[in-house]
Formats: sequence, structure tokens, C-alpha cells
Amino acid sequence: MIGKPATDTPPSRLGLYVPFALLAAAILVHAVYWVMMSGRIHQSAQAWIEDKIEAGYAIEYSAMNVRGYPFRFTLHLSDNDVSAPASAGGWRISVEHATASAQFYNLNHWIVGLDERVVLDTVIGAEDAQYELLSEQAQFSLMTRNGVTRQIGAEITGLTVQALSGPQPLASAVDRLAMTGRMSETGELLSGFIVEGLRFDDSRLDNPLQAAFGETVQLLQLDSVLTEFDTLSLEGDPLAWTRADGRLIIRQTRLDWGPAALTGSGEVTLDRQIRPAGRLSVVVSDPESLISALEDARLVYDEQGAALRLAAMMAPRRDEGIALPFLLQDGGLFLGPARIGDLGALN
Repeated sequence: MIGKPATDTPPSRLGLYVPFALLAAAILVHAVYWVMMSGRIHQSAQAWIEDKIEAGYAIEYSAMNVRGYPFRFTLHLSDNDVSAPASAGGWRISVEHATASAQFYNLNHWIVGLDERVVLDTVIGAEDAQYELLSEQAQFSLMTRNGVTRQIGAEITGLTVQALSGPQPLASAVDRLAMTGRMSETGELLSGFIVEGLRFDDSRLDNPLQAAFGETVQLLQLDSVLTEFDTLSLEGDPLAWTRADGRLIIRQTRLDWGPAALTGSGEVTLDRQIRPAGRLSVVVSDPESLISALEDARLVYDEQGAALRLAAMMAPRRDEGIALPFLLQDGGLFLGPARIGDLGALN
């Protein structure tokens, strides 16, 4: 018996279409998600602005929209003008463009960017002043968790400051400024900043000081921990902060300014009269050059300079320089047993 020849069934093409269908569905879902979230972001921004206006701020802008599809959300505002009430300083900032961006998968981390040119109106003493701030880049970072700010940061490069009216600024330019602040799980504020290439305005720096140290601070750095931050921020009472064992722990600080090349660490709190109290250890690479510069700048008197030289001779020496122990106590600044300065109350 001769059977019928077997016929080959053509393979189904369904398997070829499934990946493309899934991809198209994913793109559609993501597009719907982006449109919905961009609307919510727009509404949240408007609500935040309205809350600030009710609190006394004046906020004006010509346009607000959300861009960045498909990978990020970028809130863009044009022709911005923000004025603070007198209780918050009474300043005013004008900037043509401002943005706030977040990745679509992480709306707890926002990067805020400002235009290259910002105009600041403020009051210096009793005099109105207006400053033009130009920068190569100005970015600010904000991280939240459950609606609570947990970390902030800022980085500004190529900054110059020019007075359009009023007194000249103390600093006229900064090569780089970076700051960060983060709350720990135990309620401590971990903060730090670094300033590179800080140039003082010639008209604001005393001639002896400029001659002794120069007009440019090469590096200024601080890494610190502020304990019991919640007590200080909620009560606003430095004595309550002290009673709660609040302390400023300076993990590292550094200054490079002409003959001043030093690092330091220590721990500071406040006494009952709200005066600084604690201990600092400062390592100086070239003590004689620094002391001479302090004398030339008239920051220390002859007897204070002699005390500093004696302390430098007796201080332990490390590879990076000599270590000077400073004591802040009873409203005075002591180097060893010698009182070299007075410390007033922090108002």
C-alpha cells in the first residue's frame, strides 16, 4: 500500500512577532507612564509655588513645562523672578532659565540647574546691593526619602561676582565650589565643602593681609559632623542643643593660602554663655612663615607671635609639619597654657 506523501507544515510566524509585540507594549506602557507622571510633576511644581506664595514669597515665570522623554523628567521654567519676604532675608533672584531633572525610574533624586547668569538683589548692612553672578556651571542636588529631604549638594564652577550697585563683594571669583549635606540614620548632619581658587576683591581686602597672604586662597576644605541636629533645627536654641550633648566634630579641615598651609581636626560645643568650647589640633607645615605672615597682617601682636613661636618649638613634629593643640575654654583661645585670643558669644 502506497501512502500519501507527507506534507510539511510551514512553521508558524507567531514566534517572530511576539518579541516585537512585547517591545511595542513596553514602549506604549512607558509612554503612558511618562505622560501621567509629567502631568503630576507639573501639578506638584505649581502646588509648591502656590505654597511659597502663601508663605510670603513672590514667584514669577513666563512658562513651565516638562520635557525629557523618554529617559528623564525635566521641569523647565523660563524668565524666573523670585523674591523672599523680609523674614527670610528679603533677597531677590532673577534667572532666565531654571531646570529640575530626574531619571524616570528614580523620582527621589533631582538635579537643579541654573542659567550661566544670575542676578541677586540683597541688602548689605543698610545698603541695597545688586550682584551679577556668572558661572560655567551651577548645579544643585536634592535627594528625598518618604517625602523628607535626606541629602543636598551643590557644585558651581567658574564663578565670578560683580557688583552692579552697592558695595563690592568680598570675593570676586571662585574656580570651584562644592558642598554636600546628608542626614545619618542617627540624626547627625554630615556636611562638607571644598573651595578652590577663591579670589578676594582688591578693594575689600586689607592691604597688609593681602601683602602677607595674597589675594587668592588656593584651597579651603571642611569635613564635619553635627550631632543632635534635630534638636538644633526644631528648637532653634543653642543651649538646648548643648544640653542634648550637641557637638561639632571636625573630621578634617584644610587651608592653603599663601604661607598658610595647614590641616586640622577637633571637636567643639558651646558653654552656658553660648561661647565656643572644645579642642582643636592644627598641623602647620611651615610655622615660621605663617607666624611672620600673621604679624605682617597685624592679626597677632608681638607677644602673641612669641607665644606661637615657643609653642611651635615645643610642639610634636610629624611628617607633614608640627601639631599645635588649641583649647577653647571660658571665652578664650589657648595655645598650650598661653591665652592668645578671646572668643565671644554666638548670637
